[in-house]
Amino acid sequence: MTPALLCLLLAAPIAAQTVSTEAVSGLRSEPVHDAPAEAKPARKTPRKSRRAKAKAEPAPEAAPSDKLSAKDKAALDGLLAEPPAVSTPAAPPAPPLPPQPIIPVLDVVWPKEQDSLPFVKRSFVFGRANPGAALTINDQPVQVLPSGAFFSMLPFSTGTFTLDFESKFSGIMVSTRRVVQVAPPNGPEPKLGEVLALEPAEDAEVMPGELLAVRCRGPEGGAAEFSVGRIARSLPMAENPAVRGLYEGHFYAPATERREPAEVVCRVKAPGGKGKAEAVGKVSVLDALQTRAAVTTSRVSILKSSEQGYSLFLPAGVRLETIGRRGPMAHVRLSEKDDGWVDQKSLAQLAAGSPPPRAIVGRYITTTASDRSVKLVVSASERVAYEVRQTVEPLGFSVRFYNSRQRFDRMRFDTQDAIVRDVRWRQESGEVVTLEVDTHLAWGWGYASGYDESGNFFLEIRRPPDLTRGSNVLAGRKVVVDPGHGPEMSAVGPLGTTERDTNLAIAGALEGLLLSEGAQVYMIRRSSDGPGLGERPALAYEARGDLYVSIHNNALPVTADPAETARGYMHFYYHPQSRRLAEAVEESYRRNQPELPDEGLRWGDLAVCRGTYMPAILTESAYMILPEQEERLRRPEYQKKLAGTILEGILDYLKDYQRLQRGSRAERLAAGAK
Repeated sequence: MTPALLCLLLAAPIAAQTVSTEAVSGLRSEPVHDAPAEAKPARKTPRKSRRAKAKAEPAPEAAPSDKLSAKDKAALDGLLAEPPAVSTPAAPPAPPLPPQPIIPVLDVVWPKEQDSLPFVKRSFVFGRANPGAALTINDQPVQVLPSGAFFSMLPFSTGTFTLDFESKFSGIMVSTRRVVQVAPPNGPEPKLGEVLALEPAEDAEVMPGELLAVRCRGPEGGAAEFSVGRIARSLPMAENPAVRGLYEGHFYAPATERREPAEVVCRVKAPGGKGKAEAVGKVSVLDALQTRAAVTTSRVSILKSSEQGYSLFLPAGVRLETIGRRGPMAHVRLSEKDDGWVDQKSLAQLAAGSPPPRAIVGRYITTTASDRSVKLVVSASERVAYEVRQTVEPLGFSVRFYNSRQRFDRMRFDTQDAIVRDVRWRQESGEVVTLEVDTHLAWGWGYASGYDESGNFFLEIRRPPDLTRGSNVLAGRKVVVDPGHGPEMSAVGPLGTTERDTNLAIAGALEGLLLSEGAQVYMIRRSSDGPGLGERPALAYEARGDLYVSIHNNALPVTADPAETARGYMHFYYHPQSRRLAEAVEESYRRNQPELPDEGLRWGDLAVCRGTYMPAILTESAYMILPEQEERLRRPEYQKKLAGTILEGILDYLKDYQRLQRGSRAERLAAGAK
């Protein structure tokens, strides 16, 4: 290699590096100054002749490459040429993933193992399996939906009943079994030729003259009788013509000196056999000369008109006259014509000989207005049982005081009271006083009742909201949102979706929509836990809500057939003041949820709707246990749509009242509007 070629090769990398750096950095080759230098005039130099100039400047040196031979140029071109691309061998293909194992799925959600069912000839079963699986239940083919859910009506039989499930999927079979107990059609049945006593099923304490029923089962076509200890002997029983082998009798408890519990024994003689049986419950006859007194101790004690139905809801401290018991329920006397039943856990028995309640009510009546309500106070000598009945359009109240007599003497009306129009009273019977309260209003916005610290009865009537000031009817309103269930058992769908969690999701979406409309929201629960059923109306009262909405989804009793009627949404109310809210939400569902059937507006004796302090409703949007509806309820966008439908119903309800209020001076005055 010649020296010239060597020099050129040594210079080439430096030149190449310089170009690469400038290309990447983007910098200019000349320096950059903070400010331009001041321009200076160029110095004049004397001219020289061309010849002198040429003599003074040496000729430029030839480039090294100009001095290379043809052989060196060829070598140089070869060295400076880009090296040929080296081919990299392609990576070997990734090995195929191993096939995913097939996991057989067969989850029976309903019924549970060893469930006790009432008498049914047909009932439903549901759960989930692999989508596309071939499923049979008791050898009957059952469709598995694309979601994996299955739901089927099947024949059942009384006694121990077995359900065998088999599912085949991709050549794999999985099976399971459920064993349940199905009750006979007419209650417990005795063994062949034996007698079974049915009633009384629990101990009873009765007053003389009180009616008791006795029932037993035995061989058909016989003669039957019963005895009650030494109190009553050989009283006849009749065979029920509709239920052969069921014998029924009754007796009025006689006055007796015997106070010990007496056993009830049935005897049956028939061609198919004879026998006797003693009932589980025993009977005691109380002394008619003295009754007992007790005081309510629970926040709300429920007084039932029968052992099942509801009538009165009493605060703590109400005095009651007890005249017996049946099982856990105390029998209460309210007047010469009225009685009821109270759970003994809600009562504190007073000492023997304590007099029964007999109150004087109504000597003084006053009304007092505040910015939230008008309170009517009625003097009472004792805290006695009472019942409040409400009417709307126009709004009015009827209060019945039991174990009472009236002594109305003075009444004072607050001049600032724009709600109460009139108060009237009457002695309805010897022990019942009725107070009628008329108002200037059409709609009801809630009330509270009870006894104050002085023992006087009060009825607090809430003012309507002032909706005249703007178009946003929800601004400043407080809505209590109750995601149904929580610690209590809730419905579960075929895919395992729980009603408890679905209710919470819909309620959370509703909360967000209400807040965006300017409302305040009080959530009864925010997790899978939460307060018990009986605590929820009390929490709503303490929150001083304006409206109460309980969010639920539905199920069916095992005796129902889903195909008997269209299954969809329904809405419940209890008090008249709540009906218009329920109607507005029902109409919103009719407009916005056409995929769901309308099962109609419902009145329902439901704990969360019985609270009086605000209009309260319960919504049942869809059925958790029906596969197609469960699939929708699992989707967040559908949950938000349901929440929007409820919101629209609430808005419609408030806007309806806004129109009424703007056109009614009485409604505006009651709300304090100017």
